[in-house]
Amino acid sequence: MNKTPSPEESREMLKWLNRNRRLLLDLYRNQYVAYNANALIAHSENLREVLELAEASGELYALYLVPRRIASIQILPIRFRAVTRHDWLPNHHVKLKHRDVEISTTMLVDSGAELSLISLKVGQDLGLALADSESTLLAETIGGRVEYVSRNIEMNIDGHSFIAPVAWLQSNTGGEQLLLGREVVFDKFNIEFRQADEEIIFTWREDLNVVPG
Repeated sequence: MNKTPSPEESREMLKWLNRNRRLLLDLYRNQYVAYNANALIAHSENLREVLELAEASGELYALYLVPRRIASIQILPIRFRAVTRHDWLPNHHVKLKHRDVEISTTMLVDSGAELSLISLKVGQDLGLALADSESTLLAETIGGRVEYVSRNIEMNIDGHSFIAPVAWLQSNTGGEQLLLGREVVFDKFNIEFRQADEEIIFTWREDLNVVPG
């Protein structure tokens, strides 16, 4: 099973993703890619196929679901393109688990999102399903309304596991970027954004309450 990367390994892997993000968007849209700090390891629209290839490689890896298109206004927050800007996205590695299915993936840390968000495809690949006659909910986004259902799933961030609610989209919107929102997550961690260093630091809040002996 893929081991959890150390903070240093995670930072280097995310730097690789940021450097190659536009290439991935050109070549592998709507596919899962397995990658590490050195290279692309595997890619496919089929999650299990990517996991099998990545595990067989013996390499440390993380997964990223490449969006269908860049900066979709249907899901992602408004972005203003300045003349000069730091081309970095605050992504972080998160393990998502439902029953016996676990995905080590990459999520955009979004303090403006009340709930974490996963796409229709990711939810299906995790084994989520609608209950009989279950009604969908409506969320207001910049591009209009989207339908979703709420699910509690297990997350693991930097070795710390907890249950958090996610909004599971019920249609393909084109904005497949996974979002890590505030609910539960921001209560569990103190989160520091260091854009100049292209780094996000998650500090588990229970560690802050430990009194040195």
